Amino acid sequence: MVVRLSHIFMIVSNVEAQVRLLVDVVGLELLVQEEGYVRVGGNGGFHIGMEQGRPSVGDDVEINIEVDDVDAAYGRLIEAGVEVEGPPEQQEWGPRHLWFRDVDGRRMSLFTP
Repeated sequence: MVVRLSHIFMIVSNVEAQVRLLVDVVGLELLVQEEGYVRVGGNGGFHIGMEQGRPSVGDDVEINIEVDDVDAAYGRLIEAGVEVEGPPEQQEWGPRHLWFRDVDGRRMSLFTP
């Protein structure tokens, strides 16, 4: 049996703002855009599906996105006015990470292995 992570689904308060963040700033690809629904992804990997609605936000979900250059991504986030928890830092388990908040306050991470 082949098992793989297919996608993450989120209800977001502003689909257009979330797409601007994840596509224009972070660099994911817009895969599907329909009335009230979008799907973004990256390099044949995971997908994030989003619908417009009223999200219930907590820190129980964290979305991690691998990027080629987390330091360059940090600069794009700062330039876009995104709430970032701090600059990228090398983690003791290996990757270089930074954490930020999406348009609804969800904690997200960008990392370079």
